[in-house]
Amino acid sequence: MPPWSRRGWGLFALALLALLGGCRQSDAERAAKERAKIEARIRDSYTLVPYRALKLTARAQGHPDAPAEIATLWRLAEETRTLEANALTEEDTRRLAKAYLDLGVAFYKAKKTLEQRDEDEFPLLWHHWQPDAPPPLPGYDAGQEHAFISMVWFVLDAVDRGNRLPATELVLYELSRATPQPSWLPAMRTTVHACRGVAFLEAGYHYAAEEELTTFLTETEARPAESYPALRDATPAQVRESLLASGYFLRALNRMGLKRERAAEDDIERGLGALEKLGVENELTWWGWAFIHFRRERYEASAEQLDTLARSPYLDAAARQELQASADAMRQHGDSLPIFRQARAAAFLGQALLARAGGPEKALGAVLGPERAVQVLAPLRWMDRVRRGIGQGALDDAARAADGSLERVRDVGGKGLEALKEKLWRGGAP
Repeated sequence: MPPWSRRGWGLFALALLALLGGCRQSDAERAAKERAKIEARIRDSYTLVPYRALKLTARAQGHPDAPAEIATLWRLAEETRTLEANALTEEDTRRLAKAYLDLGVAFYKAKKTLEQRDEDEFPLLWHHWQPDAPPPLPGYDAGQEHAFISMVWFVLDAVDRGNRLPATELVLYELSRATPQPSWLPAMRTTVHACRGVAFLEAGYHYAAEEELTTFLTETEARPAESYPALRDATPAQVRESLLASGYFLRALNRMGLKRERAAEDDIERGLGALEKLGVENELTWWGWAFIHFRRERYEASAEQLDTLARSPYLDAAARQELQASADAMRQHGDSLPIFRQARAAAFLGQALLARAGGPEKALGAVLGPERAVQVLAPLRWMDRVRRGIGQGALDDAARAADGSLERVRDVGGKGLEALKEKLWRGGAP
């Protein structure tokens, strides 16, 4: 090949590499795109319409600018529920079909209203529930209220093995509106960064999660140990180490989702180091050492840690069986296993650690107090009940008795009506 030709191909290759390098997006750009997707997901979600309408109605109660469409939706939903409770005579069935037609139209109007109106236009729930009490925290605002509500849903979501609660969507909605502010207490700010990171991680928005979890770790490390509170059995320095350990393990799980195994390994080692300072040994350390031994091709040592994890009394039988099978497989060939993947690891580790804490009621009671925990859980238990929906047989019977009228209802309401029926059928106030 002539020299000029080699030089020409070399220049072409350099230009191509520069072009490809320029097209590659940074992590920050990818995170910004993910945050825009989260906003679009919330705006377009039919699943969230009943929940958002309920909150907007509660906050706008008595306000002169309250949207009429939202109040109409809930009034018609209650009428539909009452009609279904009656015997399904032919006339009742026709009235039910007509009620669903009205409900479908109301649902559509409410959906359009929620695209333009937001609950944060109205007074906080705290001011409705505790009108004579001072704010619970300095700088208390809509963002902090969203954060508090998200934490309740977050705890319930961690134990939602039957997927009965629509908690994942609700946590994402609340935390997307809980942007930490400089006026917040440092502890509140870092806690919300951590919660946002976990919510984005679980929803698959790994670049946005990376930003939040890295901010949490950076701010936690920057605060001196004496600025942390002393808890029942922990000094301020131990509280700080516990938070750092949690942050490192969470970011490691997220980095697994990004296929950054080496970076995940580094975070797990940091997390294990923090836990060793505390003298902690539990499901998290057993899983962490199993992962580290696996990455360093010490397969027998990894299998032994999985054996220990499989004997944990805080895991259900199915999880223990899966972990024991993973330990046996590790001894055979040492290939990558599902228990080292982000989603599966987060599922059983969250289950075990929350069980160690005594379950959602005890965990919330430790933060809010026993009586307040019961009050907070009551409306959410109601959401659990209405989530379960109805059997399809009753709808089919109604459609036949109404000569197909219900099909027109489905056409008008579309997927929004179907989602609303799943949420509200047999529902009621807590």
